[in-house]
Amino acid sequence: MEEFLESGNAFAIPDLWQQSLLANLEAQEPPPETDELSPFKYSTEKEPTSRLLSILDISFALPKLDVPSDDPLQTFKSLEAEQEGAASFAFGPLEDVEPLEFSAVSSDHEEHEESVGMLEDLWSFKEILEPLNGQLEVKSWEKFHNKNFQEPRTVYISAAGPRVFDAFLSRGFTKSEPVPALRSDAVLSSLLQLALGRESLLYRYDEKTANFLPVVEDIRMSGYSPESFNSLGKELTCHGSQIRRAKNFINDMRSSRKTTASSIALASGIDIILTALDAHLSGPLTSLRTVLQLQVLLEQPKILLECLSHIVNKAEELDNVGLLSMLFDFVQGLEYSTPCFQMTMNQLLAHVSRPWLVSVEHSLGLGVGHGLHTTSMEDQDVTLEAEAYVEGIQSRMPNFISRDIIETLMEAEQSLKLLQTHEPEHLLARPNTLSSLEPPSLQWQFSWQDIDKIQAQAEAFEFAVFQALKEFNDTRTFTLPQKQAVGKRLGPPNQDPESQSTFTDDLSQIESALSTLLSPPTPPLYTTVIAALNTTEPTADPLATPPLALTPSLSLTPLLSTQSRLVSHSTLHLLFRTHSLRTHLRLLHSYPLFANGTFLVRLSHALFDPSLPSAAYQKGRIRTAGAGLRLGGRETWPPASSELRIALMGILTESYNSSFPDEVGKDGGGKNDGELPGDLSFAIRGDMSDEKLEKCMNPDGVEALDFLKISYRPPKPLDVVITDTLLEKYDRVSRLLLRGARLLFAVKEMMIDDHHNDERRQRNASKNKTWQVKQRFKFETHHFVTTVFSYFATTIQESWTAFENHLDAIETMQLDRYEVGMKVEGIQGLKALHEEVMDRILAGCLLRRKQEAVMGLLEEILGLVLRFKGMSRGDEVREEGNGEGDGGESVGGEQVEKLYEVWRKKVRLFITVCKGLREQKSLVGNRRVWEGGKGQGDMGNGIGRLVLGLEGSGWYMR
Repeated sequence: MEEFLESGNAFAIPDLWQQSLLANLEAQEPPPETDELSPFKYSTEKEPTSRLLSILDISFALPKLDVPSDDPLQTFKSLEAEQEGAASFAFGPLEDVEPLEFSAVSSDHEEHEESVGMLEDLWSFKEILEPLNGQLEVKSWEKFHNKNFQEPRTVYISAAGPRVFDAFLSRGFTKSEPVPALRSDAVLSSLLQLALGRESLLYRYDEKTANFLPVVEDIRMSGYSPESFNSLGKELTCHGSQIRRAKNFINDMRSSRKTTASSIALASGIDIILTALDAHLSGPLTSLRTVLQLQVLLEQPKILLECLSHIVNKAEELDNVGLLSMLFDFVQGLEYSTPCFQMTMNQLLAHVSRPWLVSVEHSLGLGVGHGLHTTSMEDQDVTLEAEAYVEGIQSRMPNFISRDIIETLMEAEQSLKLLQTHEPEHLLARPNTLSSLEPPSLQWQFSWQDIDKIQAQAEAFEFAVFQALKEFNDTRTFTLPQKQAVGKRLGPPNQDPESQSTFTDDLSQIESALSTLLSPPTPPLYTTVIAALNTTEPTADPLATPPLALTPSLSLTPLLSTQSRLVSHSTLHLLFRTHSLRTHLRLLHSYPLFANGTFLVRLSHALFDPSLPSAAYQKGRIRTAGAGLRLGGRETWPPASSELRIALMGILTESYNSSFPDEVGKDGGGKNDGELPGDLSFAIRGDMSDEKLEKCMNPDGVEALDFLKISYRPPKPLDVVITDTLLEKYDRVSRLLLRGARLLFAVKEMMIDDHHNDERRQRNASKNKTWQVKQRFKFETHHFVTTVFSYFATTIQESWTAFENHLDAIETMQLDRYEVGMKVEGIQGLKALHEEVMDRILAGCLLRRKQEAVMGLLEEILGLVLRFKGMSRGDEVREEGNGEGDGGESVGGEQVEKLYEVWRKKVRLFITVCKGLREQKSLVGNRRVWEGGKGQGDMGNGIGRLVLGLEGSGWYMR
């Protein structure tokens, strides 16, 4: 051994290269061995040489060997430096390897040189995998050492082969009767046909029982007992029956008149899965040899068929929404239980959802056809309350559609309907025109990569549409981009002569178009099923796919939000620029909310000024437009309609022309025929109860003017923002402010009368206690009324100013400076903003439903003020008739004192209640639109100002 190591030959081991007994070399005399490497010398046998050459493909350097020059395997150059000893051995690449040279060349070697570049796989084990010619003999260690060793016979019948097992069964060694055995190939073919849901020589399908039955009883397969074969037959019978039920479901859905679009899509998807399943099972038909192979082949299809059977059993009596909801819940349940078919079920869900998604596209104006709610909600008024509208749509939505998506759909659908109704020539109102911009379609996306891709497509589509909208808003025309078609369009000729140029007589293009039509692309569902059947591993990477619960939102939201923003932007342009929404809102602020000073002064004089001539009919006198109702100085009430019309004539028109001179004559403002925007006018309430009518007939009551209201009807399409509910809130505030105008006029009139009679009454002030009480009463009522209604006016103005500021921001940012991806306040956003400002005003004016008790107390206090006003007017009349008097108390002095005590108690209680309200949270929403974010969450700040104004020194609490 030492002498071999000294020579530098690492492979010089005795008998290392001894020829194997399995080698099948040709009978020839080998050349004499000259050294230890003689086994590497060339042999004329092709196969061992080829295998040997593959072994010699070494990628590291070997020590230099002393090989004779005539050795045919001298294939390498000498190394640059001789390696000394085993310690200096090093791995590394060969340098300047020269091609192999052999001393003898044959035709077999030439063929080998042509394929020398193709390396064989050392681990392929072709001798094992490929069938061998002849009997395959099992080797054992005993046989390996002794060729004459005889293997002992097995003691197990099942291991002795099918013939021995069949002979054992036929001799009657079992308790059951002998059953004839059939050929394995024929039985396996019938079993596979049974698994595919087909009839065969051994099984037939019974329509009554909807199950497969054996044609011949008591049969078995060679090598299997009757019990084993019957168990296998039952398993495959269930397999085939499931396929038959699925096919029957497909036929029923296609032939029934009551089927829905989703059920037809489900039938189509199941048909694709069955087609892929048939292709998968029909392929290995000729290679089946054993039952185990058949069971392994059916292992994956069995899981898939159980899923389809569950879907078919539940889908027969469901409508579109119920079917999609059921399928989503089922697929979501399989997300972690059967990961190998998760992608298949996802694709089936996408396939079944496609008709519903197409209807959503049509509802959003992205496609041509019927919309989402054509049959049930086409005539739905877009002025419906948002909550009721959302609940109506939600009942017609699958359960995987979240409320956010429903609100986005509602916003886009309402805005689009508004455009189609009031601006039918708009770009977004014409789906045929919009489709030329090639909008992306709504599709399920089950990977993060696809979700990012649909997001990018939605952004590109939004940018293209916005550029077209800018051109349309400026010039009312737009230029559509040219499609980048692959070839010229083929189809019937159009009437447009230019369109006829799109036809071609090129035979190659015609053949290409025909081949495309005749060979449609393979459905993605088919490809996914084939891939899932060929593996037991999960078909989807959990890290690359989002949870199914988030998939609808991630897949649908990008395009839905994009279209909603575009349509909402166009709707804002329609409302603000075309129909002058701001003008109508300022109109509501000026008149129903009494913000117009000219209107308020003229209305107060026409209703309350006793110095104006009466508008009542008097024989022999012509009534003029300057007459008034003189409420508070007349005995009869209410006035006649003609009297009311004369007294209020011209008040609204003149104040409007003076306050809105720029809007006169415009469509959004005043009209050429003299009518005011929204038919603004005074009107008499027609929905009052008998109890309320009775109160209106008392001229000294707070409710004396409740029959009078300011009528306004918003023109379309502004009624989507100025709804009937909001107009009712305006009316409640207007009624309160009209009462306030009367109270303010009354206390002002008492102070003026007191100033005129001051000198005469001061002479008896020290002797007249009733006069002193009246003086305190007048000053306190004046202070109370002016403080309360000043607080109401301030609250209204603060809330409306914040509302106007937010409208300015919407008009500036979302119309003039709109950018792609910017959030847009749509119809619902504007309406919600309008509702919130009115709720804030109602809360500040104590008009909320929860504040009815407080308002009732305030009405009692104001009623005491008017009662005291009437008593003061009666005393003045008596004093003028009786002269100055002797300094004694006037008639009714005790009543005034008692009324004053009641007044103080009521005011004290009102202040206490307001202090309690100051500690409460806001009764309005928490929307952060108010200037600086202040005041929207605390209504107590305003009530605190009211309490401070009423009693800064604690007078009423003494």
